[in-house]
Amino acid sequence: MKLENSIFEESYLTSFSQTGVHNKLTNISFLSLMETIAGAHSGYVNYSFNELGKENKAWVLLNWKLQVFKRPTADEKVTIKTWGRFFNKLFTIRDFKMFNEAGELCAIASSKWCIVDVSSGKISRIPENIDKIYHGFRDESVFNIVDLPKLNVPESTPSCSDSYTIRRFDLDINKHVHNLNYLNYAYELLPEDVFYGEELNNVEISFKKEIKYKDKIKSFLYVENNVYTVVIKNEDESIVHAIIKLF
Repeated sequence: MKLENSIFEESYLTSFSQTGVHNKLTNISFLSLMETIAGAHSGYVNYSFNELGKENKAWVLLNWKLQVFKRPTADEKVTIKTWGRFFNKLFTIRDFKMFNEAGELCAIASSKWCIVDVSSGKISRIPENIDKIYHGFRDESVFNIVDLPKLNVPESTPSCSDSYTIRRFDLDINKHVHNLNYLNYAYELLPEDVFYGEELNNVEISFKKEIKYKDKIKSFLYVENNVYTVVIKNEDESIVHAIIKLF
């Protein structure tokens, strides 16, 4: 690993467990690797979950945006670069690029994070020197955007729905549903020909409200112009937990 010009870089060897039915890296695996290097970067500068935990605080993900250009197979070496590029008192934005061993760009992604007080569940202020903590931020957006796009519940009628009760294995360190499991719930609603076909190369996720152990959720699929939007709500449909867009 190295940190140079505010860019943190690390290489990883892909495995069969990270591939799908076509022996290619899945969208969940792309995001998982990017989440891993984000944690490694925070650990490198001593501002990770471990350090924040001493203050009873934790990093919480608010949004993902991913675009895939080329999918590595198992046992390939990939290199990921990440950097912070924007922050205010409420959130910070981190971008990513992934390359294969030939130096080809495989994927780009952007993510939005906040810091939450674990005791109260309220958002804490981002430190005013967060850019200095991470050895500098870069004004470089992989999608040429400032903030991540807002996702809305479609106004059309959903084509199908599903219900699910949260299990222990769905949870993360904060005892909330881990962010990548939302994508698993969304995939369960995709038509079989879409699920087993070539994986969709664009993913956008907006996390609205945490989901906890034994919560009962309902997922709704909307299909418009080859865009698959999944909305996850609570049991009585009064709360939107997340919106996932796949295309």
